[in-house]
Amino acid sequence: MYKTFPLLILSLLALSSCVQTNSTSDLSSEDDIVSSTDSENSSPTSNEGPGEPPEGEYRISPSPSESDIGFVYNEYGLVMKEIYRDSYYTDLEDVAAYIVTFNDVPDNYYFTTERDGYYESKSLCYGLYGNACRIYPGPYESNYTHLPYSLDNIYNEADYGGDGYAESSSWNRGAYRLVFTLTGISDYGYDTPVVFYTHDHYDTFIEYKNYYGGWGQAFGDNGISWSSISTWF
Repeated sequence: MYKTFPLLILSLLALSSCVQTNSTSDLSSEDDIVSSTDSENSSPTSNEGPGEPPEGEYRISPSPSESDIGFVYNEYGLVMKEIYRDSYYTDLEDVAAYIVTFNDVPDNYYFTTERDGYYESKSLCYGLYGNACRIYPGPYESNYTHLPYSLDNIYNEADYGGDGYAESSSWNRGAYRLVFTLTGISDYGYDTPVVFYTHDHYDTFIEYKNYYGGWGQAFGDNGISWSSISTWF
């Protein structure tokens, strides 16, 4: 009996060591899970933005989309809402964002080169899209002297709309236009769409700064010349 007692003590000590080792191992595993979760929660989200905007006037670079979803940003560089390829848009901000995002006009824009009153084109457009109809005449052929040269020497124009636009099969197209280049201008680089808006039929223009509500200073017949805007990011 005296010989077996030390063996019993040794067995109990060995068993106690195993229990402590397993407990330590389990605790270490739980710590790893908590650390991993904390790390995931502390990761920056895609909507944190680039930081505080600079002082003075600025633009942000367009963010072209290869998919069917694009984004409209606010003045802080945060995603404000989504826009969708091949969808109808009539709001000025949405149409401008659509052009710089998808290098095209929204699906409710009816392309026509008809220049003699657009009577037939307006009727066809209205039949297809109702009061969401907008005319897209393609190449812009007016006051190039007010605009910076596009890198391919081409600007396009598209109707914005306004009160009374597309309320019937025949209407006055009004004075509101979006004029844009898809290939860019030398001040901003190649393949960077630039959009301008005119509310007075090409007398003056304002540049879209690629975020919601972001429009530059009017230039043109008011005696002010276009000048480039600093790019924030």
